[in-house]
Amino acid sequence: MRRTSSGFTLVELLVVIAIIASLAAILFPVFAQARAKARAIACLSNSRQLGLAVAQYVMDYDEVLPLVSFPSKANTWTATVQPYTKNQAILRCPDDTSSNWAAGRLSSYAVNAWFTPNAPTQYTALAQVAMAASVIYLTENAANRLPDHFPPYCWNSRDPVIPGFCSLMAPFFDADNEPLALASRRHQGGMNCIYVDGHAKWGRWSQIWFEAPAAGVYDGRFDPRQQ
Repeated sequence: MRRTSSGFTLVELLVVIAIIASLAAILFPVFAQARAKARAIACLSNSRQLGLAVAQYVMDYDEVLPLVSFPSKANTWTATVQPYTKNQAILRCPDDTSSNWAAGRLSSYAVNAWFTPNAPTQYTALAQVAMAASVIYLTENAANRLPDHFPPYCWNSRDPVIPGFCSLMAPFFDADNEPLALASRRHQGGMNCIYVDGHAKWGRWSQIWFEAPAAGVYDGRFDPRQQ
């Protein structure tokens, strides 16, 4: 008797391919979401380490907060906290798609410019902040922005303390009323923030920033005047 062998028919192969394609269509978005979540967690870990580094800096310098790159680039907080982090990589968020790192971008994170010497009211020492756990000190810098800080004191044109130079820096918000200076939707529609007391957490822009016209200023947690 002659031996015969049989293989898959064309129909069977097409069915198998269709099943594999269906599984891929289901699983690939799941894998993509898992990878995005992992990058967001890595970014939050970076934020926590930076928060701890700033807290250690403040302890060593009589509760004075680090400076930024204006007016002197050498004073940037990205350099002065390095002895406490000993890791340049944590300055960069895994989800930061900026292409200008070689052209002067310092970090994926930026300082709230209320905590700089040129702010309309200077909050350069920890003792000046009544609720350090409620006010944001660092958060995620928008892609390709070169400054290591952002100006929330410019975000309300009705604020009586708004500096005159803010008019040269407008606009500050996009069509969805999200801040152009921040990567406010980088991680699942939100961003990681480091607060003055050193702790870090994720939040959506709508949860962090809101307007209180009766107070005369925005009542967001970027403003140390609003406790």
